[in-house]
Amino acid sequence: MQRLVQSLLVCLAIAGPALAQERSARTERTQLADDPTKIITKLGVRYTEDVSISGSVAFGPVTKINASYSETGEWSLGGSYLFNFGIVNVAASHRELDNGTSQTQYSLGTFVPLSALGASTGKWQMFPMAGVNYIEGSSVDLDTVLSNDLPVATSSKGGYIGVMGLRPLNEKWVFRGVLVGSAGSDNYSGYTIGGGFSYMITKRDRVSAFASYIDNSFGTRDAIGISYSREF
Repeated sequence: MQRLVQSLLVCLAIAGPALAQERSARTERTQLADDPTKIITKLGVRYTEDVSISGSVAFGPVTKINASYSETGEWSLGGSYLFNFGIVNVAASHRELDNGTSQTQYSLGTFVPLSALGASTGKWQMFPMAGVNYIEGSSVDLDTVLSNDLPVATSSKGGYIGVMGLRPLNEKWVFRGVLVGSAGSDNYSGYTIGGGFSYMITKRDRVSAFASYIDNSFGTRDAIGISYSREF
């Protein structure tokens, strides 16, 4: 996995400058605040059962760094590079599932706006996604329940595919939905589904309400919350 990531990063570094010059299809598309291909500096705070902060720092028109951290110790860190066909993201993250399982994931993936490819999606903005990932986790093996619930290390190499959709309802309200499926080695599989609404207070400020559900071989997790973000 490490060699694959290194090879893809080298390819991106070589091809990036040439592809970045051909951006007319993308810049003609109106980018919403929730657009996953938007290169912007922003800061946000989210509340579910705990509080987390997140943000991104843009370095020019095609590169940004993304990060988040919660009061429970969950975190994510990554970078994005915008090409003519879409955006490529490299990320690492750590989270806790509802059954006490801890899960750390390393991924390399992309969002591709269908409108930039010439596809008509009406009032929807659709972003197919796909990528590869490596997941490490610790879970409780049923055979060790009588032995103080000893954690068992597990891992999986695989990939994911899904779609994210944005639907402006008017000038202020936007609906967002996402569905992702994943599979990997050692019989790993899972899916994530979520949705919510965003309200634009100003051109730079927005509040969102959302709900999500994760179910995979390590465990499950559901969340309902609100968030606020500001673009700079």
